[in-house]
Amino acid sequence: MTIPNILTTIRFLLVPVFPIVYFSGMENAHFTALCIFVFAMLLDVADGFIARKFNMITALGKMLDPAADKCMVITVVATLVATGNLSGWFLYFVLVKELVMIFSGSFIYKKEKIIIPSNFFGKLAAFLTFLLLVDAMCLGKFIDIFSVVVVISMACAFITYCISFVTVKANQVSQNTNSNKNTGV
Repeated sequence: MTIPNILTTIRFLLVPVFPIVYFSGMENAHFTALCIFVFAMLLDVADGFIARKFNMITALGKMLDPAADKCMVITVVATLVATGNLSGWFLYFVLVKELVMIFSGSFIYKKEKIIIPSNFFGKLAAFLTFLLLVDAMCLGKFIDIFSVVVVISMACAFITYCISFVTVKANQVSQNTNSNKNTGV
């Protein structure tokens, strides 16, 4: 197992730790939970950097990394909705969006053997989501407006992922057509 995949595994292990600490009632529980969330996000940045810098990108990592992100974000959002720090509609939107991404990504991989890589809009949506969740845990300022901005960024990311799939698929068809022409098939 590569170092990035180990870091991703640690992020998965932190998912249940967040709500346990958040709801623990211990002194500074919310701050400690915030630190866990920030640490998990820093591990995400580190595993991506290491994977690219040292050529440790794997198919497993391409699937596990976003899954760890989705699990942590859904857990944090659900926790913040349960405590009234975020509106319930935001959780429903995130759940539907993530389930569509998971099932469509799994279907595309199973049927087409294509993994759509993250892109600028996906990273922007993830960063804005991170800022929203930190704001909801710390300041609670402009949550409704910020939530709408995050939803718009997620929608843009989803659209660009759909465009990426169509582009990759079109390139595959084009390559297969050219290959068949070159082999006389």
